[in-house]
Amino acid sequence: MIENTFVHIDGVSENTEKKLWENGIKSWQDYVDNYDSIDFIPEKKKATIRNEIAFSRQHLGENNLKYFADKLKLNEHWRLKKLGKICFVDIETTGLSRWTDTLTVLGIYDGETPHIYIHDKDMEKGFEKLKEFDTVVTFNGKQFDMPFIEQKSGEKFDFVHFDLRFLLKELGYAGGLKKIERELGIVRDGEVADVDGREAVRLWRRYRNGDQEALRILLKYNEEDIVNLDYLLNFYLSEKKKLLGFE
Repeated sequence: MIENTFVHIDGVSENTEKKLWENGIKSWQDYVDNYDSIDFIPEKKKATIRNEIAFSRQHLGENNLKYFADKLKLNEHWRLKKLGKICFVDIETTGLSRWTDTLTVLGIYDGETPHIYIHDKDMEKGFEKLKEFDTVVTFNGKQFDMPFIEQKSGEKFDFVHFDLRFLLKELGYAGGLKKIERELGIVRDGEVADVDGREAVRLWRRYRNGDQEALRILLKYNEEDIVNLDYLLNFYLSEKKKLLGFE
C-alpha cells in the first residue's frame, strides 16, 4: 500500500489523495507518468509531491520503515504493513499489573509459524525473538501487552505498532477480541472456545500445580489469539481500502 500512498507528503490530505485515486493516479508511478495532466493541484505543490516521491522511492529501496513511520500520522501506519518484518503478539499473565503479576506466556506469530514462550522456561528467548521484527500487531497491546513485555524484559522496543482494538473500532467493531471474532464469524476450536483471560489465569495455576494438560490448553488458546490477529488485520486493511475508495 505504501506506493499508493500520498498522505505522508506535507500538505497532502486524505481528500487530496482520494481525488488523485479517483482521477486514476493510484500510485507514485501513475503520478510521475501523468504529471502534466494533473490540473487540480497547484503547480508548486505538484512539484513538491513529485520531489517527495523521488525521496520516497529512495527510502523504500532502502526499506527505511522509520522514514515513513515518522512522516505518517499514527492512524495511518496501517499503510506500512508490507514494509519490514511483521509479527502478531499476545501475552498471558496472572493479572493486570506489570509490576506485581507474572508474564506467563508470550506468543509471537510471524505469519507462518507460531512461536510460544513460557515463564521460567524460555521467556528470555521470546524477548530476543521480538527484536527480529519491525512491526508488531496486537489487540489492546499499546495499553497492556507491550508495556507488560517491556517491564518484564527491561527492553524498550521501537516498533511500528498496529493495535487492532483501535483500528477495528474505526469500522464500528468495539469490545473484546473474542466478541469481535464472533461478529466476524471466526470460530475457535471447541477446546478453547470458552477460554478467556480469567480462565487463562486458572489454567496457569493448574499447570503450576502439576497439570500439564492445563498448560497444553493455555498454549493452544494463546496460539489461536496470535493467528487470529493476522486474519483481523487483513480484514481491517481490506475494509479500510474500500472506505477510501481504493478498491
